Amino acid sequence: MARSRLTNTTQDLIADSGAVLWSFVKGEQLEFPVSLNFVEDASVKLNNNYVYEAVVVEAANIRGQTERPVATKDGGVQTRLFVRLPVFLGAWQSAAAYNKEDVVFYNNKYYKLASGSGRVNSTVPSSDPRWIETALNIVYLQFPATLAATWSVQPLVDSPVYGFFELRVTEPQDQIFTRTFKPVRGMVEILFSPTDVTADQLNQTTA
Repeated sequence: MARSRLTNTTQDLIADSGAVLWSFVKGEQLEFPVSLNFVEDASVKLNNNYVYEAVVVEAANIRGQTERPVATKDGGVQTRLFVRLPVFLGAWQSAAAYNKEDVVFYNNKYYKLASGSGRVNSTVPSSDPRWIETALNIVYLQFPATLAATWSVQPLVDSPVYGFFELRVTEPQDQIFTRTFKPVRGMVEILFSPTDVTADQLNQTTA
């Protein structure tokens, strides 16, 4: 049987689809779903002890930069993001009360409630527009409005600033070998925001 030379690396046995770029206007607070093909059930369960870690590390930004930095800032800010897991409540029940983002199982499919609090409705999920088809291997990354607020360099009108992002997922403890995955990596881009440099009107009312 012929053998390939060690330097003839024609196969990537652990492939990915490339690094991502998350782009935010400074002060935005957003949540994004991420599907994990190596996790069958990421829901909140006592027997599902995966560890999810998502971080953004401040890059070595330069005021007025026109290119993305290629290094982290020495002693820079490290922000841990919250990873929200789906709440699976089992088989759908017509008389049960459900809240937004609750996940149920009906007719061999998973559905999550798009809106509502304590909602009771006898319409089956497949016919109710408030129920959206989903999966149990989706986790949700939450980027806070305070991200980049204390970075040493702030964005200008025509010059964003950047951080480096990574999601790490570690399997429950295994007697043979516990695997750790890093399925999503890339950069976070923070753009200038006019509302960020003015007085916060969020909790104020006009006379």
